[in-house]
Amino acid sequence: MEKKKRVLVVDDDPGLQVLMSEILKMEGISFDLAKTGKEAFGLAVENSYELILMDMKMPEWDGLTAIRSLDFVQKVQKVVVVSAYLDSAILKELNDEPLVVGWLEKPFDPTQLLEIIYQVLQKTK
Repeated sequence: MEKKKRVLVVDDDPGLQVLMSEILKMEGISFDLAKTGKEAFGLAVENSYELILMDMKMPEWDGLTAIRSLDFVQKVQKVVVVSAYLDSAILKELNDEPLVVGWLEKPFDPTQLLEIIYQVLQKTK
């Protein structure tokens, strides 16, 4: 039997946390929630995640700061950025981050989110 994949959702928007939680619950994917990049880093140190869904604009640490800090956590596999703030400058920076495997612009279609999640989780067996 395949072990459940673990996903970390990092977003400070309560509405988006609920939406992503419901999508993951319906698919039977286990997950944790973090409201800031700093909280996400703490969870990534303590737990093992195959995928982190990372917002960019958050209090404490923004998404880029959190992604760069995750380079030091050996267990982290892949990061997909989910943000409304994906301009060309941010996309250029994200291209240079080895952990980032993709991005999705808000607002997004739940089926797009699931496609990206399953693409990444297939690659991290």
